[in-house]
Amino acid sequence: MAVAAPPDPSAVTLGAGDVAPGGTFTASVELYNPQNFTVTGANAQLRVVEAPITSVFELVSCSGGACYEYSPTSYRGVVGDIAPDAGATVIFTFRVKHDAPLGNYTLEHQFVGGNYSFAAGTGPVVSVVGAAQIADLAVSLGASPRGILTSRITYTVSVVNNGPADASSVRIGGTYAAGLAWNSGNGCARDGSRSVVCAFASIPVGQTASASFSVNAGLLTIGSFSASVARVSSSPSDPDSGNDSARRSCAALTGLLVRC
Repeated sequence: MAVAAPPDPSAVTLGAGDVAPGGTFTASVELYNPQNFTVTGANAQLRVVEAPITSVFELVSCSGGACYEYSPTSYRGVVGDIAPDAGATVIFTFRVKHDAPLGNYTLEHQFVGGNYSFAAGTGPVVSVVGAAQIADLAVSLGASPRGILTSRITYTVSVVNNGPADASSVRIGGTYAAGLAWNSGNGCARDGSRSVVCAFASIPVGQTASASFSVNAGLLTIGSFSASVARVSSSPSDPDSGNDSARRSCAALTGLLVRC
């Protein structure tokens, strides 16, 4: 009876072969130790033949090991010691960078240990295809008291579309401080107690859209207070949540003397 050949020291299975910029895919790396000794400090290592892997794929998460960027040219997943005739699996989840050039990228995989490393293998291929359907929106908030002796504050919500696609159905939600009363809105509407929503039908790439709302301070409003806004939804997806919100603080010496 024929005996099956042992598995390769490393092998990769892709969850998807064709991915658009901004899209995600999984790479499942299987490690196997064919030696008669334990390989210590085992790592599943991934590279790309055509370019530094970190320039085209960013690590989102992983399971089965502790994954990290080992160098600009490789990602690794630590699994610990692997005994003879034993194995381990690390599943990397990557996102194709938004500016990644379209084309084919061949994965290079390797079982790297602290006391022994196996030869690298190549394949499969990840194809970066199509155009990115994402729109990075950056939200900011301005505040302007009306005149010197005033009890009214106008908040201006601005949204910049950094692209690369046009954005539509953009909704920005916000809250203002207790003790302030709704006055009016221009592109924004009251949405419950101290809540506001601002809607933008479309924001072309590279353009800025603005809306505003005004609130009144009461005569007993004293001290510092703030308002905040954040992106609630938009189409297509926004790849960067780090610039999706903003906060602005003001201070009232009296109800008629507000500074922002």
